[in-house]
Amino acid sequence: MGKKFGIHANESRDPGFKVRDKVEAILADAGIEAVFDERAYADCELIIALGGDGTFLSLAHIDSARGIPCIGVNLGSVGFLMDIEPDQLEDSLAKLIRGDYFLQERLMLATEVYDDSGCLLMQSEALNDIVVTREGGSRIITTEVSINGVSVERIPGDGLIVASPTGSTAYSLAAGGPIVHPSMDVLLITPICPHTLHNRSYLASGDALVELSLLDPESVSAVSADGKNTVKLPTGQIKIKASDRRFLMILTEDYFYQRLPQKIQERGRTR
Repeated sequence: MGKKFGIHANESRDPGFKVRDKVEAILADAGIEAVFDERAYADCELIIALGGDGTFLSLAHIDSARGIPCIGVNLGSVGFLMDIEPDQLEDSLAKLIRGDYFLQERLMLATEVYDDSGCLLMQSEALNDIVVTREGGSRIITTEVSINGVSVERIPGDGLIVASPTGSTAYSLAAGGPIVHPSMDVLLITPICPHTLHNRSYLASGDALVELSLLDPESVSAVSADGKNTVKLPTGQIKIKASDRRFLMILTEDYFYQRLPQKIQERGRTR
């Protein structure tokens, strides 16, 4: 059986699938079959995402892609998660074909959301973050943060972000959180517009259990994992810890700090 590479393309970023077709042709010349059906990714050696960060994040939520190394080609505006820029496409594909790359294990988050009666409303994983926000025009929400069973702080405001190191350059960064190298094993807890005299993030170890208790029955909160699987509730509890699963990211080189200033500047220009 020959090699198979999955291709996960976003047509809104790749109109007419022109980049996808180019990738397919390059792979075919090397005797590698391109697999477009996401239900068949489990048979692939690796998966190439074509699009922006959202396209790449979606791979973490496809069952057949679990445990398959992934790499992204940046067809979006910034592409923090994307290893390959369009002008590097042919050289980078040659590296993938030769096996000239390395894998970096990325911590993923596992969350469970319960209502006041202890009923499980949502169970999900996230590569970037678990976000709790006030819903629509709802009043501010008050969230009690506990780490390993110890109450740390009650935070009134627009919500909280619990991010992985991979997600430290996403919503958490915009909310004032620290930048963390994606290979680290920590959880980041960052308030969103807190109604307090201070605004600080917490870093918890990768084996910590973070519990968020929603305390105000007159407010409505929305909880989401990587912007997906949103559930709404007034009061209840959210439990977050590192998932037993690690996401396998393909890198052609480790240039996180080298590209970081450029990516942040590009994000500012796209807003």
